[in-house]
Amino acid sequence: MMDAIGAIIKRKSVRAYEDRPVPGHVVEKIIEAGQWAPNAGQQIGLRGLQLLPIEYAFQISVSRNKGLRRKINDRVLETMNRVDNLFARQRASLPGYQPLFGAPVVMLLSEPDQGMSGAVNVALVAENMLIAATALGLESCYLGSPAHALTGDSNTDLTREAGVPEDYVVQCAIIFGYAAPENRFSLGERTKRGKVNYVD
Repeated sequence: MMDAIGAIIKRKSVRAYEDRPVPGHVVEKIIEAGQWAPNAGQQIGLRGLQLLPIEYAFQISVSRNKGLRRKINDRVLETMNRVDNLFARQRASLPGYQPLFGAPVVMLLSEPDQGMSGAVNVALVAENMLIAATALGLESCYLGSPAHALTGDSNTDLTREAGVPEDYVVQCAIIFGYAAPENRFSLGERTKRGKVNYVD
């Protein structure tokens, strides 16, 4: 297995996958990496008047069932076609575009809807899992579009089917698998980003 820095540098967003299952023990290792992420547990928030225990900080809902993945994909595509976001509509209109890119594993990451730090917790979980997938020889992609598509009462049917608990809100999705030869929906090469300031 590669070292952490190597996995961070090598990780990239892949948007085309082979129709090949990921072994269960590999999926479990990726999940475990997410479960060890740092979290703002002291600020999980209130459900009614009760402080939520630390184990409710986030939920990882794993979808490997082809039919369920297709339902999620179609709901996301339908939402992308009608939202007031030009980039999303342009992507959705590309010939052959599928928002889950045929990935064999889809993980919906959710937080309690009354949570105070859930979005931060979920982002940390996602990053741990993306790096772990790279270290284990898989490709992956972080997706924000499922969060927009799987909100509201009209989507409760699908979120429940996908294992998202009641009173939880989907924040993002992570997809994993083996890269297909052609990654035609790629957004380009990765570059280092952000500014750095030293005060010694």
